[in-house]
Amino acid sequence: MVIVNEITIKIIKNAKEGESIRSLANRIGFAYSAVYNWVLELEKYDVIKIIRKGNKNAIKINKNQIYKKFIELESAVSVIEKDNEFWELVKSTKLRIRFVKGTAITIWTKGSFITGDFYDKIYSLEADSNDIDSLKKILIEKNITYTKDKLVNKRPLVYLSSKNNLKIEKIDGLPIMPLKELINYCKRLYLDNVLEQLDLLYNLNLNKRYSEVYTNMGK
Repeated sequence: MVIVNEITIKIIKNAKEGESIRSLANRIGFAYSAVYNWVLELEKYDVIKIIRKGNKNAIKINKNQIYKKFIELESAVSVIEKDNEFWELVKSTKLRIRFVKGTAITIWTKGSFITGDFYDKIYSLEADSNDIDSLKKILIEKNITYTKDKLVNKRPLVYLSSKNNLKIEKIDGLPIMPLKELINYCKRLYLDNVLEQLDLLYNLNLNKRYSEVYTNMGK
């Protein structure tokens, strides 16, 4: 029997010490019989113990290694679900927003240069000053964490800023800062390796040191 499934994850995530199985079933939205059967199964693995007193039962939680692995799995799944929800939000929203900085680099280079932040599900997003409050409200409703400049240990994490009169381009449905702005950003930070990738992809004829380095490496 496969012990890892939607019901068992919900049971372990939501079970309260001392509550009845019926109470738990009502809270997590599954049939009592299904929850009862899976609690019995979890009891075999010593994750949960049922304290039986006559016709009543109470749940006792044993936070053993299997329990901890369930919590880790639930956390990882939650991050992926929120991450997917975030990308769908960006594609579908009517608010004036755009990806900037490292996130824009990853998108414009089509993944040939991926920043460490992007790997870590940290994204730089800029909103029009008139839309910033609406965007914050949506992110809060979806339980997606945002910050102005402080690193927070939650993922996905959105570094959020605002600007007047945003110029926006679209790549595969994603709103993003224009390429010219990104090039200027990379030049200010001396991101020669990024400029090299952009030059190769878009034939920009930037004619800078990084192009010469790339040419020499190819010889």
